[in-house]
Amino acid sequence: MVNSYGLNGMGIQAIALFHQIPRELLGEATYVCALNACSHSGLVGEARLIFKNIEMKTMRIYSTMIDCLSRASAFDQAQELIDEYERNHSPESTMYS
Repeated sequence: MVNSYGLNGMGIQAIALFHQIPRELLGEATYVCALNACSHSGLVGEARLIFKNIEMKTMRIYSTMIDCLSRASAFDQAQELIDEYERNHSPESTMYS
């Protein structure tokens, strides 16, 4: 449902629903859907808060947050996230597409 709201330009509703989900039920797919909803709705500040609170950040989560920053023309911050990811992981070509 979070994803459906996000895909239909209802980012605020998507994030409201996301915040109702118990923390122990949140996983990579839910985080990606929430960040994507923020990305497509211009909710960069909300995306930053969500990203900051994710304990286990995967490549997909980083990529989605990088997409969000790039859509908001925050290219320097997007590059900083790529650099942060690559300090601990091998470079991923998907980060640049």
